[in-house]
Amino acid sequence: MKLGEKLMFGFAVLVAVAAVGKGVRQFGDTEPAKPRNYYEWDEAGLEGHVLYRRMGCNSCHRALGVGEIGVAPVLDGEGTRRTREWLAEYFRDPAALVPGTAHDGSLGPDFRTLRTGERALLVAFLAGLKANPGSPNHPRPPPEAVVKDEG
Repeated sequence: MKLGEKLMFGFAVLVAVAAVGKGVRQFGDTEPAKPRNYYEWDEAGLEGHVLYRRMGCNSCHRALGVGEIGVAPVLDGEGTRRTREWLAEYFRDPAALVPGTAHDGSLGPDFRTLRTGERALLVAFLAGLKANPGSPNHPRPPPEAVVKDEG
């Protein structure tokens, strides 16, 4: 074999060994990767999902990979970003927490007109929409909380 052929053969062997090593390492991991977005619902959360769909919320919002993007906030991960208490207060009086919200009856449904039980079902649905780190729907610290590396 000529020198160039020996070098190419050696490089090919090195790449093959690296690929096999990576594959062995990946198969050796005992824990499967966590899903980026997931849900944790009880019966009320499931009923809340039915109400969410019946009210047509996915005409503006996206949840569970279904609905519009860019019209209104994506709701996947909402249960990780918000507390049940915050969600309950939002459904009781949306404009008190989010000035200019569409849910004061201006564009979206006026949540203040919902029955208390309906609001509780929507809270259960949204509180169950979770996101793990690595998901674009996982909460991020505010910019002022991020420590910059001065080194």
